[in-house]
Amino acid sequence: MSEFSGLAGLLWAKTWRRGWGRDVPPGAAWHSLIAHVWDSGHAGGWLWDHFLAQRVRGLLAADLAGSGESARARLSWLAAEHDIGKATPPFAGLDGQRRVELVAAGLAVDLSVKGVLPHGWLSGRLVFEMLCNEGWDGEAAEFVALTLAGHHGVFPGVGWLAEGVRPKRRGTGTWKRMQTAVHEAAVLGSGAAKFLGEWDKSVPSVPAQLVQAGAVTLADWLASNEDLFPYEGRLPEGYLDTSASRVGRAGEVMGVRAAWTPDPDSARMGAQAFHRSRFGIAKPRAVQEAVYDVVRSVKGPGLMVIEAPMGEGKTEGALTAAEVLAARLGANGVFFGLPTQATANQIFGRVLKWLKRQGADTTVALAHGKAARQEDYRALLHGAVGVDECGAEIVASQWSQGRYRSLLAPVVVATVDQLLLAGLASRYVSVRMLGLAGKVVVLDEVHAYDAYMSGLLQGVLAWLGGCGVPVVLLSATLPAQQRTQLVQAYAGRQVELEDSAVYPRLTWVDAPDAAGEGAEPRIRAARTDRGLPVKVQMLPEPDVTTVVDRARELLADGGCLLVIRNTVDRAQKLAERLRETLGDDAVTLMHARFTVADRRRLETGLVEKFGPQGTRPVPHVVVATQVAEQSLDVSFDALITDLCPIDLLFQRIGRMHRHPADDRPPLLKGAQVVVTGYQAAQEAPPKIPGGSRTVYGDHLLWRTAALLFDRPVLELPAAIPDLVNQVYGTGMLGPGSWQEQLAVAAQEDADKRERMRGLANQVALRNPREVESLADLHRDAPLSGDDDESTPQVQALVRLGKPSLEVILLRAGSSDDTAVPVSEGTGAAVPLDRLPDAEGVELVLDQAIRLPSWSQKLTAAAQEAAFTPEAWRKSTWLGSARMLLLPADGRPLRLAGLCLTYCPQNGLTAV
Repeated sequence: MSEFSGLAGLLWAKTWRRGWGRDVPPGAAWHSLIAHVWDSGHAGGWLWDHFLAQRVRGLLAADLAGSGESARARLSWLAAEHDIGKATPPFAGLDGQRRVELVAAGLAVDLSVKGVLPHGWLSGRLVFEMLCNEGWDGEAAEFVALTLAGHHGVFPGVGWLAEGVRPKRRGTGTWKRMQTAVHEAAVLGSGAAKFLGEWDKSVPSVPAQLVQAGAVTLADWLASNEDLFPYEGRLPEGYLDTSASRVGRAGEVMGVRAAWTPDPDSARMGAQAFHRSRFGIAKPRAVQEAVYDVVRSVKGPGLMVIEAPMGEGKTEGALTAAEVLAARLGANGVFFGLPTQATANQIFGRVLKWLKRQGADTTVALAHGKAARQEDYRALLHGAVGVDECGAEIVASQWSQGRYRSLLAPVVVATVDQLLLAGLASRYVSVRMLGLAGKVVVLDEVHAYDAYMSGLLQGVLAWLGGCGVPVVLLSATLPAQQRTQLVQAYAGRQVELEDSAVYPRLTWVDAPDAAGEGAEPRIRAARTDRGLPVKVQMLPEPDVTTVVDRARELLADGGCLLVIRNTVDRAQKLAERLRETLGDDAVTLMHARFTVADRRRLETGLVEKFGPQGTRPVPHVVVATQVAEQSLDVSFDALITDLCPIDLLFQRIGRMHRHPADDRPPLLKGAQVVVTGYQAAQEAPPKIPGGSRTVYGDHLLWRTAALLFDRPVLELPAAIPDLVNQVYGTGMLGPGSWQEQLAVAAQEDADKRERMRGLANQVALRNPREVESLADLHRDAPLSGDDDESTPQVQALVRLGKPSLEVILLRAGSSDDTAVPVSEGTGAAVPLDRLPDAEGVELVLDQAIRLPSWSQKLTAAAQEAAFTPEAWRKSTWLGSARMLLLPADGRPLRLAGLCLTYCPQNGLTAV
């Protein structure tokens, strides 16, 4: 390799900087550009061999007649070429010591050049010119150029190649020869020479281009990892072989033990044997058998919508579909998305059990803002060791906890936010799409998304369909129009779905083929052996005593009662009144305004008391907000609920009589729901409290009320699809005296939905069928900086609303240099004048809480009052934590005219 050890061997790619996590450089203080070229090429090859799913390899090889050898070499070559823009005077002059050596060797480094283009964009420009000079088709050359230009997460816009580059920026004379040497090194190290003639007119589909760009970025991240590739200084003799040997540790560095390998026999086991093996279910339900039959018979990837009643085993059905589809279609991972952190935490444990029953040897991730506080996941993170030190088991990876990496673990359980981020025109969206491309994607409770989130979801589904990613959507109560929109988004075309009363049902639509065509959707009827007639009582609520009195009547002989309020304030006030009547021990309050520690305690307690093997303390009332509405496997004897849209009412009813109970009192033997949270109005729709109207709007609440007034009994689950479609449809509901107000509310609702869809379109990736190249992706990017999924700004883009402020809530201690946690059972003082020990850091992080976002004045005042102790600023975990101190004497903290208090029983109150 002597041809690369002269002047080109002096070019640098990486230099050590103090403060980058090491006190001293791991080897030399810099790493040569040629070495980094070979490291990156080898990392790309390693990703192909050990990380990318068979399905993804097929996607990347589709434009090369399916040749895996050629596609592997192309990925390795693209990764190797990505930093050729560093072989330019402006970049070379960025490091003073390196500049001195280059100038001494006779290379001109002009420091007068201002406004330097990003080196990634220069890489694209330089390689584009080289390829065009070699006779490449312009479209094929631009695909390569865009892939290189976007390796730092943002692609240049349309027309970028027409912009001139000053000769001083790109280099002339000797610099051009150096760039040619780097290009030749990339071709040599990747084995591309054999295939370059095949690639000059080949252009992958745009979804394949985006996934491939993500793989190039990931290869760069691996090549830049100093543990994997220590800095060597000037290019050593024989480094090409050295680099090839070092890349074998890439999986260890990533913490990825192995990709998930589904059992190839899963589709041949039969439904009963499969469910017995994976879930310990001797006799699967009819819905679960139907799911198994469909996924073992489909010809290729597609979208499945599973609509079945609450408690029918949809989670097991989804995991069944994931394993069988992955085994048959060549996927090597699973993404399971849930609507909330609480539901993600609960499903994570169930996914772990499913993996262990397979004997899986893989890496898992729980991805949401408080994942490290979940006990199962925290244990896996803290127990992670090197790959070679572990036996066959499930592990977690600290590496995948890093920014933008949450979807790269083979098995990911997450909030749906993580999936929706892959649909934003944001930085490193290519890496997120890479993380999804080789998986089976499962989403639960898809009915629960508003028009904004549904717009983002439809955009993501279009890209997943274009990538051929199998998708499974779960819902008990999906309106027909929403089902059609989701199916059409994935299929990429208009489809006709039969709006039949069949329920439960499975809908399957094939992923679009290269021509955008596909077979018509197929609907499979299932059945359920369970029937639950639910008695409905409509109870106007002139004051809070109405609900207290009704709760006392229902619990006269004991039993477990769930009461769901639409806002935290209403839940807190009701719980206080119930405690006065029933006693403190008979009432539990659950909502989103608890600290992490108290929220975890309450979630665990709910499952322990009211789950499948719950202790069922009686009499007992759980007062909750919507946090108890979705995916929690708990069961109560009766339900009192604020008026809510009909589909969400069914979800709430799904927490009642979910599990058999021998001790259910006579009064509660039959299922009954009391719908309250409104006041009767003469000859007009009911009056709804302001909080409920803010959350749901008048339109759906009034239509639901109109339906329920005429339905003293709900025959579930048979009535679910018809009643949901009536409320979400346009047919007349309610008396004639309501119609004028209903019409106004319907128009307001339609206008609001249209505005929300428009806002979603402003931040979403453009539809892949409307995109000609990657240059179209970041034209109107809402995020192109270093923001990631943990920031309030990004959260507000995923879930439309005002950014909420998270603080560490502590109470002032006996001295100025201490504070006291507010959560239950955590009385140990926290030092403010020094960094807490490891146990103390965990304690502090457990005091995190989100303040209510409805008051901008409160948010602004809290931002002003919150602070980070000076002694904490250099901490990885606490350096960005904002602490809010409550008064030591227990008095409220006054902010923006509100009084803030906290207790472990009621959570945070702001009045």
